[in-house]
Amino acid sequence: MWKEGKAKGYQRLLAHGVGIHANGYSRRVRRITSDFGAEQSYRKASDRIREHYGIEIGPTAVRKITMAVALECSKRLEEAYEEDFRAMDKEGKDVVIAQADGSMVCTVAPGKRRGKRPREWREIRLCSAIGQGDVQARYAATMGSVAMLGRRWGHCALAAGRGLSSYLHVVGDGADWIRYQCREVFGEEANFLCDFYHVSEYLGEAASACRPGKPDQWLKTQQNRLKRGALQTVLKELGSHREAEDCEEEQAPVRRCNRYLTNRLDCLDYAKALGKKLPIGSGQIESGHKHVIQARLKQAGMAWLPENADLMAQLRVTRVNEQWEALWN
Repeated sequence: MWKEGKAKGYQRLLAHGVGIHANGYSRRVRRITSDFGAEQSYRKASDRIREHYGIEIGPTAVRKITMAVALECSKRLEEAYEEDFRAMDKEGKDVVIAQADGSMVCTVAPGKRRGKRPREWREIRLCSAIGQGDVQARYAATMGSVAMLGRRWGHCALAAGRGLSSYLHVVGDGADWIRYQCREVFGEEANFLCDFYHVSEYLGEAASACRPGKPDQWLKTQQNRLKRGALQTVLKELGSHREAEDCEEEQAPVRRCNRYLTNRLDCLDYAKALGKKLPIGSGQIESGHKHVIQARLKQAGMAWLPENADLMAQLRVTRVNEQWEALWN
């Protein structure tokens, strides 16, 4: 149909009716495309769309659509994160379990390709929170600062049911940034516990020096002592085998283990956690790294522009937090 006026053109009634524009895609197609693009490489996603829906969408178009949807997810999440996560109900979950950790993603610098661009491994941080007894955890991620991750961590805990009366049980690998953000975000209400298996790695390195003949038995003894609250006995045992001060750091596993534990004395109360039937390991966040971040961002041979890696993380967080339907409705 012709339109009168200085500029004439066609009014495409069908395209208008189904919600597409020239060289564009309908909302339904964008949802299908980003759904596959969030899970697989863009080439594989293109193949799967053709296989299941008979629609020809090339890998470049899949990437463009998926990143556009990811940007929309990121904007929505940013708006939510601007809210005050400390404004909570008086009542909430009795216990909220919170965890955080970092994972490395392969990235490349932006710009035109002139040969093979150098690659750099950069950290993407992930946090989670879940009410005790619940099945679905809430996640947040960022390639930004630790302060940005901390704020998002607070929102995760709020979404997981944190109230003024909730007890915060926080587990991490003992990294300074995790402990600092725990204090900043949750304050004195939170009890921070070093991941038991991370502590066990330090003890495992020291085992051969402390008991060369039976290192596994020695390690198990120290683990049992920690679980029943005999931390001072473990420290005394390490102290009796500690290397001389002039020994090189690489050759002093007992000294490294002793220093690690001594610097975290307030984060090793495993007996209390076990008594409350709370986790002493960071399996929740380790699992999150695998299925939220690494399953898409660490596939073989992949390298991401940093901003695109962050956008993909926001897309996957939206999906795992069960906000996917709300995005399209």
